[in-house]
Amino acid sequence: MRSSMVPSTCLAILSLLGLAVTVKCDNQSAPFVENYFKSLQLTYYPPAAQCQDYMVPVNVDYDELQFTATPWQNDYDLTDFLAEVTTRAGAGYPSPLGGSKHINTTYQIAATFCTPKNKIGKEKTVILATHGIGPGREHWNSPFQPEKYNFVQWAIDQGYSVFFYDRLGCGASQKVSGYKTQINTAIAVLQGLARLVRNGQYTAEIGKPNKLALMGFSFGSYTTHGAISLTPEIADAVILTAIGLNTTGLNPNGLVRSFVPRVAALQNPALYGDRDNGYVTWVDKFGLIWNYFKQPNYDPAAVDFVEQSKQPFAVAEFLTLLGGPQDSSNFTGAALHITGETDYIVCDGDCDHIYDEPLSTLYRNAKSLELVLHPGASHHINFHYNATGAFKVITDFLGKNGM
Repeated sequence: MRSSMVPSTCLAILSLLGLAVTVKCDNQSAPFVENYFKSLQLTYYPPAAQCQDYMVPVNVDYDELQFTATPWQNDYDLTDFLAEVTTRAGAGYPSPLGGSKHINTTYQIAATFCTPKNKIGKEKTVILATHGIGPGREHWNSPFQPEKYNFVQWAIDQGYSVFFYDRLGCGASQKVSGYKTQINTAIAVLQGLARLVRNGQYTAEIGKPNKLALMGFSFGSYTTHGAISLTPEIADAVILTAIGLNTTGLNPNGLVRSFVPRVAALQNPALYGDRDNGYVTWVDKFGLIWNYFKQPNYDPAAVDFVEQSKQPFAVAEFLTLLGGPQDSSNFTGAALHITGETDYIVCDGDCDHIYDEPLSTLYRNAKSLELVLHPGASHHINFHYNATGAFKVITDFLGKNGM
């Protein structure tokens, strides 16, 4: 790695990742961070896995809600907009989304497929994983203390294959306007990827999978739920992490106020300057902790890694988070929903007694249904101390359902 490619943050990041590399930092340059979190090739792969990175052209066909508010030029404008849409005083504020435009196009999606080197008979069950708001592909394949926080590594060690990707606008995937990419976009991308993977494309030497499980985190779970609702035949199992649909627990206003969002390109031009002002990010790691972590059940160093590697999210994604299809009663495969018991975002800090519904009703025709509250964790179950406990719940669920 050339020293001219490394910014002042490099030593902290390399230390978090546990990489024994000596580099010279340059305060005036930032391509290292950009390359590190925007590269198609990942910096870490599980040692027991054979992994291949792909840039996948995904055909999509969906209706895009149109952003009708005035795009903001700075953080002052953004703050005023968010105050209007999240306060009682703004109850009469016109909807920032209205009308729709039909979209039929192709997006380029950065993805990785990993399969076990040592085949034990489960490798033809593929888990297709969609991350949420905040991370990129690293959410599933953490280079930071992977023995504790890397789901792909855990799944590989249990014999499963994993296909995971950067959502549109994140990481190495194609960038489109943050005023446009929304839940309908994300659903269409996932549907396209699921069809490709189910047909044995981008799955290396294992060919066509025997079984396909769709897994999501947070916004990725709402995306997965929407895709299953529209096209239940695309998967044999669905695993939703960090999701809740009970309106008494959903806390979107609290999320926005504690995130204190900023225009991502203005906050970090070197890292996020390739995205328009429709992409925002939380203001600092304490906004992250408020929404995603619960003391004392996390390591501050894990928070630092998540903060350093964060990806902006599109404002239209936030505005349409709950706007996808809801009725998944036609899904007859196996379903698992697992969320931290103190999830701040989907349960306002306490999921007990409000988590089961309406999820149980929506998935009433699943051949098996498990609803699990993961102890001691808030929203980011992959990065709490007991993350491997959640990983075990997931792979045990697959095993119990013949996968």
